[in-house]
This record gives sequence, C-alpha cells and structure tokens, in this order.
Amino acid sequence: MGGPKKRPISAIEKAQRKRLEARKKEEAAKAAKGPYVYLVEEKVMQQILKEVPKMKYVTPYLVSSKYGVRYSVAKDILEDLAKNGVLRLHAKNRRLAIYVPAAA
Repeated sequence: MGGPKKRPISAIEKAQRKRLEARKKEEAAKAAKGPYVYLVEEKVMQQILKEVPKMKYVTPYLVSSKYGVRYSVAKDILEDLAKNGVLRLHAKNRRLAIYVPAAA
C-alpha cells in the first residue's frame, strides 16, 4: 500500500552530478577526436583507399559489407573521398549515394 519511495535530496543531487560528469567526459572525448577520424583500423583504411577507386561503382553498403565497417562510417569515408576528388557522386537520394571513380 505504500506510495512511491522517497529519496533524500542528497541522493538526487549525487545522481545529477554523476550524469553531468559523464556528459562532460563524452563531450571531451568528441572534441579530442577532431574531424575526419574514423573508427577504422589504419590497415583497413589503406585497403579501402587502394581498392575503392578501382571499383566500377561504390555505395556505402558495398564498403560496409566488404571491409566490415559501420554503414555510417562508410558513408563518411565515401563523402570524404568525393570531397578530395578520388570519387565522384553519380546519383543520390535520401537513402542511397552511388559514387564512381573520378577518372571515369
């Protein structure tokens, strides 16, 4: 029959401080990474840079499945390669982007 369990204010403040500290740590980690840092091993990244320009066409799904990286990371890598002139955006809609080698 009892109502909700009441916690003392000190316990609530302690939980809030703990969440605030965790949020600060996350923000610091994001800031330390900087732009264009992917969660991909250097060996895999070198392999992507070597093989992707030779492919007839490239989609984020192909990169993701072939090299074992997350789909969002594959999209970021391909966008960066297109920005650097290695690939060219051929077609894009809200779900899929198709890239071709810049030389082709």
